[in-house]
Amino acid sequence: MSQGFGYCEIMSEDCLSGMTEQQTSRIFKRIRRKLGEPVMGVELEDEQLEECLCEAIEEYSSYIHQWGLENRLSQMLGLPADIDFTLKFVSNNFGFERTFSRAYAEQVNGLGGVNSMRELKLGHIPLTAGTQDYTIPMGQELNEVLWFTPNFINLFGLDPFANSNIAFSEFGASFAGHTLYHVMPVYDTILTAQAAELRNKVRGSEYSYRVRGGSDGSKVISLYPIPRVNTTAGVGSSNMGIGGGAGTPGTMFYYYYDTIGIGGNESFSGNTANPGFSGSTNPIDGLPDQGNGLVSGPSDAILYNLRYNELNDPAKTWVKKYAQANAKELLGIGIRGKFSGELPIPDASLTMNHADLITNGKADMDKLKEELRDLLDRLNYKSLLENNALMQEYVNKTLSYGPLPIYLG
Repeated sequence: MSQGFGYCEIMSEDCLSGMTEQQTSRIFKRIRRKLGEPVMGVELEDEQLEECLCEAIEEYSSYIHQWGLENRLSQMLGLPADIDFTLKFVSNNFGFERTFSRAYAEQVNGLGGVNSMRELKLGHIPLTAGTQDYTIPMGQELNEVLWFTPNFINLFGLDPFANSNIAFSEFGASFAGHTLYHVMPVYDTILTAQAAELRNKVRGSEYSYRVRGGSDGSKVISLYPIPRVNTTAGVGSSNMGIGGGAGTPGTMFYYYYDTIGIGGNESFSGNTANPGFSGSTNPIDGLPDQGNGLVSGPSDAILYNLRYNELNDPAKTWVKKYAQANAKELLGIGIRGKFSGELPIPDASLTMNHADLITNGKADMDKLKEELRDLLDRLNYKSLLENNALMQEYVNKTLSYGPLPIYLG
């Protein structure tokens, strides 16, 4: 392998790693023969052919890495950014999908606590009779407010004010020492509870609430109905609580997550998504660091250009063809295109075939890239799953035509 320009030496040590001098000589000889040798001279140096071969490998690497990002980026996101993903299989851990499902579960029903990174906390507000609005402190992200119409099937299994219960108690109707409602069907208890709920809805108020923003980042919650005095606690009493079905709860409970500022919980934003990261992500002094040491997108997932010895035979064939097309274009543009392809000679001029070389070289490279794109589209994960599902469907259909076994019991 010739040692020419310093840049080519670096490229040779990198993209052509693992190639022997005999292998490179054989490839260069094939390219020159495809371009006209030995009938015509090919004015390309070994350094130029090295550049064409390296560019072909880089182009192939770019398409392969784009295919990898299309299929595996969702599995790379959130992994340490110093991992080299080149030629690495990344298992399908559904971490990307779980970030959405976890956040949704946290907001809807609190089930995110199973895999959540945040602690679900319980808060409470003491209620005052006649006061409807209460303040939830800043920094608390509401998850669920425990303010809802109480169940009318009480501890005794029925409405204590129901006529049947009063009659059973006053007239001594009993069975085995218990009032008759203990031996009545459960359906009677359900109907009694439904009647009590309907009576409360018509004559009173369903429990509900409304949350709105406060002036200092806090939240204001309005409770319906307005908390009222437990009339059974005595005249003028300010005690709250359920008493005879007349009072409202004396305390309102709610679930919440801690938040830090308007930007949300610190566990999900900025450098705090990776608390152990203390390295620098910006090599230029004086500029602020970016990132937090985790893969955030296609631009910071480490994917190095492949080297020749890492390619299989089909990939090497593509690289050789692309290098030849690249060399054809280079020969037309950089060599035979000099003086616009007109080479002056005594008493005449010689027209070189530079235009044909440029046109054919570009067409060959475009065709090779299109073929590679089509191949990778057919080999993406979605297509593979669709093909496998279709094959399984055909297998099941084929097996269904066979005779069924006869089982003797």
